[in-house]
Amino acid sequence: MKLTPLNDVADEPITLAQARLHLRLDTSGSPPTHPDDALVTALITAARQNAEAFTGLGLVEQTYLLTLDEFPEDEIDLGIWPVRSITSVSYIDPDGATQTLSSTKYLLDPYDRPARLQPTEPWPATKARVNAITITMSAGMDAGSPTMYNVPVAIQRGMLMLIGHLYENREAINVANIVTEVPMATEYLLMPYRIKMGV
Repeated sequence: MKLTPLNDVADEPITLAQARLHLRLDTSGSPPTHPDDALVTALITAARQNAEAFTGLGLVEQTYLLTLDEFPEDEIDLGIWPVRSITSVSYIDPDGATQTLSSTKYLLDPYDRPARLQPTEPWPATKARVNAITITMSAGMDAGSPTMYNVPVAIQRGMLMLIGHLYENREAINVANIVTEVPMATEYLLMPYRIKMGV
């Protein structure tokens, strides 16, 4: 199973202004800027990607592509939460032709973590090959207005702590010289939200 985001992120769950405030960076000019803005912006993305990889959550809404070699006997673990909608489910049939599965043939369970796709009848037969099944879906939380899918404050704080750690330590460092290892605190904040246990 391979899960791949297909589009760029429009809005990160941490704004540049929030990161500057956390890092205590003084800005100047109008609009306000700081010489390290490009670096901080990259660190925000890195922190979000790290949090997503650790938890299995989608922290911003994106289009994802999930590929599988074959249908399971029962439901499909979509590998992420929250899943907003399924765009399409396609597969390569035993004759080698690509088919699109009707949306009446499956149901999305958006509440389980990770989300699941349940068949309403047995899954169709597929050709024995890698990536025989392709699922395109919209998944991820809201970075903007409050909804049930807002990024939890603890995850945002964990991201900010990681951003601060990466900003202060821009090269490989000797762990023995670290008095307080910030990534451990980040992990502590992220752990309650983890849906990818055992990885």
